[in-house]
Amino acid sequence: MNTIPSFSAPKSGAAIRRLTLGLVAAASLVLTGCSAPAQSSDGTALTTIEFGLPTQMGANNSPMAVAQHLGYFADEGLNVKIVITKDSASIISGVDSGSLDIGSTPPEPILQAKANGNGDDLVLMYNYIRQQTGSIAVLADSPIRSLDDFTGATIGQASLGTSNMLLSNGILHTAGLEADTDFSNLAVGTGAAARQALESGQVDGLSLWDTEYAAMEATGVKLRYFTIPEVEKLFSTSYFTTTSFLDNDADKAAGFGRAMAKATLFAATNPTAALTMMYEDYPETLIAGTSKDEQLATDLVALERRIVLLTAGDPVANKDFGSYEPSAATAWVDFATSAGIITAPVDATTLYSDTLVSEYNDFDTDAVITAAKDWTAAK
Repeated sequence: MNTIPSFSAPKSGAAIRRLTLGLVAAASLVLTGCSAPAQSSDGTALTTIEFGLPTQMGANNSPMAVAQHLGYFADEGLNVKIVITKDSASIISGVDSGSLDIGSTPPEPILQAKANGNGDDLVLMYNYIRQQTGSIAVLADSPIRSLDDFTGATIGQASLGTSNMLLSNGILHTAGLEADTDFSNLAVGTGAAARQALESGQVDGLSLWDTEYAAMEATGVKLRYFTIPEVEKLFSTSYFTTTSFLDNDADKAAGFGRAMAKATLFAATNPTAALTMMYEDYPETLIAGTSKDEQLATDLVALERRIVLLTAGDPVANKDFGSYEPSAATAWVDFATSAGIITAPVDATTLYSDTLVSEYNDFDTDAVITAAKDWTAAK
């Protein structure tokens, strides 16, 4: 049965740390960017924190490359090591055990952990993608015209450990369809592999996210989307940590969030610069056989679609990068319950913390915008 395992913590801290390190060793690599500085611009030694990312570096995560490249993390006294895995489960285990300091995930796995009684210390700390990215997509000429038509369908997933699978399973659950009974999920990856699986008929639909769909459409693929109104109200990927990290290392958490707020604003102002920095520091993001100009054109379409979600609600004017609306947290709990993602109640007020929002936004937005507009590529 292809399902995402619910998070279940081993009883001993040493045991969970061994499990987490094993998962990371087996399924991830550490990316630190290009020659991370040993100290900040004022000579302060940097403190290393480890950040878990459940997807590969790409246009969707390019603001993080900006934060590294421009020294925004270093200015906060941080050397951020990025640990990339293929799923959220190992990152949640890593953060919960303390082998990772901060992680990235949509809310579904956190809600499951809390519902199962194993995620009491986990908390969303920074609302990165402020509107929902996920949906189910089919080819425009597909005979699938409604959620009911997914009966007997195969849904392509980036992996069988992705939170997007929880989302699409939940969407179809609201139409009375259950995974592995009424439809199936198949791991097909992302990018060209996912497109090939869809166009060849290996899968009937895809459960990916905005930037993946935008990149496909930029190459001529025509898609039709399925979601439900309840999902459209939800925020998406958040940065999360533990309540103990927020209590004991608030300066690190605040610095991380402030660096990401600045980087998000920079990328929104000059997405070409953001992608150029990513290509330079993460050359593995360049696609073999594709010219940089061709890739930039495609990636710009994807990043510009993501920027709409990153800046929803005008966080610059409202000075609320990273903030959560209480009603949105409640909406997540309601959807997760009705969609069968969780089967035990979760207190929505324990899902997130807004205690550091004012610190995330304590920077000169005009200076960042000016720097982005004035940026020129190094010769």
